[in-house]
Amino acid sequence: MPVDLELIQSIRKRLASTQEIVNEPFGIVSDLCRAVSQDADAAESHEVVLRAMEYREEFGEYRIIIDGLIRQMGLFPYLSPESLSLADLLAYEAHRPDGLSDQVVFHRAQARVYHLLSAGENVALSAPTSFGKSLVVDAMIASGKYKNIVIVVPTLALIDETRRRLTLKFSQEYKVITRPSQAKAAKNIFIFTQERVLETDDWSFIDFFVIDEFYKLSPSSENDDRAILLNQALYILARTGAQFYMLGPNIEGVTQENRLKLELRVVKEPNYHTVATEMHRLDPGDDEFGALLDLCGELDSQTIIFCKSPQRASDVAKRLIDAGVGGRKDGLKDASGWIGETYHPEWHLCKALATGIGIHHGRVPRSLAQYIVRQFNEEQIQFLVCTSTLIEGVNTKARNIIIFDNVIDGEPLDLFTFNNIKGRSGRMFKYFVGHVYVFHTDPSVGLPFVDVPVFSQSERASDSLLIQMDEDDLSEESLTRRRRFVEQDVLSFSVLKKNRGVDPDKQIALAEIILNSSKNQKNLLAWSSMPRYEELKFVCELIFDTFDGRRIGSGSITSAAQLTYMINGLKRRVSIREMIEDRLAFGNNAYDPDASVTKVLDFLRLWANFHFPRLLRALNLIQRDVLDGMGLPSGSYEWFASQVETLFVDPVLTGVEEFGIPFETAKKISDIISTEGDFDTAFMQLKRADLTNFDLSPFEIELINDAVAHL
Repeated sequence: MPVDLELIQSIRKRLASTQEIVNEPFGIVSDLCRAVSQDADAAESHEVVLRAMEYREEFGEYRIIIDGLIRQMGLFPYLSPESLSLADLLAYEAHRPDGLSDQVVFHRAQARVYHLLSAGENVALSAPTSFGKSLVVDAMIASGKYKNIVIVVPTLALIDETRRRLTLKFSQEYKVITRPSQAKAAKNIFIFTQERVLETDDWSFIDFFVIDEFYKLSPSSENDDRAILLNQALYILARTGAQFYMLGPNIEGVTQENRLKLELRVVKEPNYHTVATEMHRLDPGDDEFGALLDLCGELDSQTIIFCKSPQRASDVAKRLIDAGVGGRKDGLKDASGWIGETYHPEWHLCKALATGIGIHHGRVPRSLAQYIVRQFNEEQIQFLVCTSTLIEGVNTKARNIIIFDNVIDGEPLDLFTFNNIKGRSGRMFKYFVGHVYVFHTDPSVGLPFVDVPVFSQSERASDSLLIQMDEDDLSEESLTRRRRFVEQDVLSFSVLKKNRGVDPDKQIALAEIILNSSKNQKNLLAWSSMPRYEELKFVCELIFDTFDGRRIGSGSITSAAQLTYMINGLKRRVSIREMIEDRLAFGNNAYDPDASVTKVLDFLRLWANFHFPRLLRALNLIQRDVLDGMGLPSGSYEWFASQVETLFVDPVLTGVEEFGIPFETAKKISDIISTEGDFDTAFMQLKRADLTNFDLSPFEIELINDAVAHL
């Protein structure tokens, strides 16, 4: 029987008034019972009962009926076992997973997924943000069935969040590993990005793996390199025969075509929310910032403001700062001061924290982004201005979400992303009702159908993915596409395969450039270890021109000459502040500290730490294959690529950024954590260290202590 929508609307209206609940609790409870009896699984029934939970105490003696409705809908985590009948208590205990804390009990939909996995099935779960999908992961670990578990997350920020959660629960039983260089123990949990999965040659020993945010398997564009790499990671892990669990937000469905012949149960729970959402649609007219400031002035609880880009987030933060929104927090004074000293006092992040406003996007250093989220969750920051990076799995505790923009990367916001953003409002046990304020019309396009190219081998399966797959797993059409790379004679097929995630056509184009280069240019490639400036300049030209350097670095580098200058400058090991001042002094634009900080951080994150080492390693294999084949001297670039990747210091000093310790702070304690890349030894020494022996600010000590507490 369908739910009576007029009845639902009437209940919503009355639940919006505390006085009406007090005056007429029985009437509201009666109507709630009618709605649930019509369809207990309907989204509308869930919503109004959750709204009632927000005001549970106001219902007085009728609270027991609210609890009964919660029980009927299977929302067991909201029940108190002391108040349950014997029958309800048995049902409650049946939803408690083995091995986890006595405080943990599943809701009905979680328990269904848990039992499927416990029976050995592979599951892809599509469910709302508030569903509690990660708790099922924890329960599978706690079951003790698995010795080696891999959890693949899309971003480095999620590595830290997941590591902290699992270390707290399972460090006595498992070693939690987040970097390929760390040694294995008897039982391990590997928390890796797709790139790190591919850095490991042998995964034959694993028992269970998880793909978080699995919708990212579906490429969003032709240049979606990360989707290609995630498909490769799934392929490698699935070939081990290990059981797996994929989880993500609400989608329409998953590719039915499965050429790998993997058994996969797709579970969709689109209506199973654990918090309700109140939508507010605003018409800002011609003054969107004025409307935003007015709204922020009315809100008194944790609020996330979604923006379309880092630049837009910066503009919004500056408007909030100028308007005095946020309120100065003494607890953030040390953080703001340190950021100003380390980067630049006129950087808007420094000013924002000084006024109690947080900013979160991909251009904020990871350690600071993690700190800002913690301060927001601890209610030291009321307003958090963000882009889609915060929405992609990072857990926050917000009552309010303001969707200020309706585009991402120039494309209209689709319903899938819209739902994912609004799902960040509300928090189980804290905010039963989340509030979403929308400045534009809702998206009209429906939820996506996730095409997994490694399964479907559709036209969205890239050439770089197909060449990584075994012939036996390929369709006739895919074999035909792959054959032209096998049969060409410019570059060895083995080199194309080794350069995972690098477009094979561009690899071949690069090989042809080397083949047709002059004798002097070929000589410029025959270097090892540290290149001379002219040698570095030539490889930078090859990389920048072949791989469209303007696109891959967010505009932080605009020419091969600039790339050469910046990479060469890393050898001097100057501070980030010196790099920013250098850019301010010699940049082409007017004095703009914000832009200079952004460009330097983008260069370090996108070029130095990732793209340049990755592409230099690809070039290393290509030039060696071509020049050796011509009987000419070739180069060896691995050492230099590794040095650039770690900014010419011990890998631990740059790596601890992921654990919450900024690079500039790590350099101050290098005496105890410089261990030639041995993270385990570095962590052991850091735990024993006396931080008073180092010139550290109170903020730096706070960050180090927090990191140590979660190792």
